[in-house]
Amino acid sequence: MPGFCSGCVDVYMMILAAAAAALVVVLIARRGTLRARVSPRRQYAGEMVEAAGAVSGVEPMALAVLRQRFHVLALGLAEVPAEEPGPEHHEISGRVMATLQRADLSPRYIPRRPQLLPQLIQSVNDSTASARSISRIIGSDPVLAVNLLRIANSPLYRFQRHEVQSIERAVTLVGNDGIRQIITAALVQPVMNPPDRDGGRYSKQLWEYTLRMSLAAADHARSMDNEDGFSAQLAGLLRGLGVAMVVQATADAYSRRQTLPPSPQVLLRLIDSCAAATAARIAREWELEPAIVQALEAQAREQAGSGLARSLQRGELAASLSMLCDGQVLSVEQAQAQLALHLPPHVAGWLWRRVHPQEREGIA
Repeated sequence: MPGFCSGCVDVYMMILAAAAAALVVVLIARRGTLRARVSPRRQYAGEMVEAAGAVSGVEPMALAVLRQRFHVLALGLAEVPAEEPGPEHHEISGRVMATLQRADLSPRYIPRRPQLLPQLIQSVNDSTASARSISRIIGSDPVLAVNLLRIANSPLYRFQRHEVQSIERAVTLVGNDGIRQIITAALVQPVMNPPDRDGGRYSKQLWEYTLRMSLAAADHARSMDNEDGFSAQLAGLLRGLGVAMVVQATADAYSRRQTLPPSPQVLLRLIDSCAAATAARIAREWELEPAIVQALEAQAREQAGSGLARSLQRGELAASLSMLCDGQVLSVEQAQAQLALHLPPHVAGWLWRRVHPQEREGIA
């Protein structure tokens, strides 16, 4: 099955773990301190279909449906396989669920929370720190500096017409909040092209989806729910990391049955039923603030939850539509119409521009 291999997931786990770990350090510094089979037609208790303005002739789609369509696209499938998996595949599914629910879950599925670049994060969180002092710390690591500038000039982050040529200029333009987001992405950029049999297609697609979701969730949290943007961004990264853990556990289970070809349908169902719960477990293991855990648990239970949970849902909705648009599953008009059904028009507009950088090409 395209993109479904243990090697690419191993690298992707490192990507998301590094990004999430960097945000954990930010949060600490600032404060001082599964069901296997689920119908994709389910709704989030009506929360995801609260259209502020009706879009004539457009049928709203549930987030669970959009999420599944993204994974189908990322796996290189034309559609969800209609054939029902046999008993051997159901046995695999049961083993994966049991593995992810173990009290002594292997570090392979619960990455450690490393303390990355504490001096840099401390400086970024210091309100008295100057752009020059922050850029000096970043500049001490040439690889990080190069990657940070590359990302600062990428479509998702670039909001100015002229290319940023220096770290100090990047810090000045985007501010401390923006530089934290860019630092997080810069930390993982060197491993964004894993050498595996499909060229890293699924890993790249899943990372891009997670990055867009986390950025949109952070923007929505700050602007609409008066929530902490970095908590929302970290929740989004962990949401993607939960998917990676489920994919890894499924690949491991099938690797022990080499005569049994992996079932895309089993994988899709396990992602649907286990990923959010796995992300919440990682958040608890990492001893993150309760709001992050609760937001992820709300997704696992398909509940609306707090403002942070709502922002995470909105971020995932926007990311799903954007990725489906990129994959030509939906047109730009269809994606924008769906977003407008779920959000007030002005919110849908700026959130779409956040996750779909093609809409901002005129400023590049």
